[in-house]
Amino acid sequence: MTNNFNIYFKKENMPHAIMLISSDEQALNEASLCLSKIVMCDGDEKDALICQKIEHCNHADVLIFPQEKNVISVEEMLKIVDESFSLPYESESKVLILNNFEKTTAAVQNKLLKTLEEPTRSVFLIICVKNEMAVLPTIASRCQKIRLPVYKNEQILEAIKDYDLTEEQKQDVVAVCDGSIKRAKEFCEKENFFDMLDFSYKLFSEYKNSSQAIYYAKVLYSYKEDFNLFLYLYSQILTDVLHAKLNMESLVKNKRRLNLLFEVAQSFPKRAIVEITKYLSQLNERILRNCNQNIIVDNFLMKILEEKAKWQ
Repeated sequence: MTNNFNIYFKKENMPHAIMLISSDEQALNEASLCLSKIVMCDGDEKDALICQKIEHCNHADVLIFPQEKNVISVEEMLKIVDESFSLPYESESKVLILNNFEKTTAAVQNKLLKTLEEPTRSVFLIICVKNEMAVLPTIASRCQKIRLPVYKNEQILEAIKDYDLTEEQKQDVVAVCDGSIKRAKEFCEKENFFDMLDFSYKLFSEYKNSSQAIYYAKVLYSYKEDFNLFLYLYSQILTDVLHAKLNMESLVKNKRRLNLLFEVAQSFPKRAIVEITKYLSQLNERILRNCNQNIIVDNFLMKILEEKAKWQ
């Protein structure tokens, strides 16, 4: 779709706030620059220089954040807000590209709310996220969302073929990388990734009563530095469980664990899956607010049992 944005958008109908969603960083970068060109260039020959400047990320009115670190800080967000209410420097419009937005804290995200509620006519915001669940609902609801196409399974398998993994492990990586080659490679290189993935499936298939909560909590406490990754993996598997529950086998990503997923789906009421999915979004918000992680873990494990029992 990146190459076809000009079919869907013209400058005159461009939303003032767009959220680009993709697990692949390169796709987000390309799409954000493509949208910037639509805003800044009219397609005339005289605009060739403007488009070239945008491609090389040196246009005065196309500002990319974060500019210093990997995450937008409070100070940078205040600068973004100021820029959103100031006039362009050399063009009629201004574009602010916010990368890694899902990594910002809830407090920082909230500082953008007024800007989204009262957009300036000449300023366009492009918010790039890999994990939509980590964005506050109040922010996400005020953006037009665009989910970018992902890589095919065959392309990802080709990209990770040189890693020293079994065929089953490669299939597992493809199933949970959400179409991102970059993420797939990160999983292949992460030392405890497959232990964490197997534990995630075990939580689905073997966690059945409160007497087991201490064991599962202890393991999750040990994932303190990787708890966001665990929640991501859990949400990916939960989606597969839902598709199995609905007998939509073609949409199940991890075909090699199909029997397990169908078995788990039998004990998971559909409404419970929906409610737990909503709860995962709340957990990400609490993590952004730096809530006590052990309490988050305990409440998460309790929530699973409560929802399963409530909707049986």
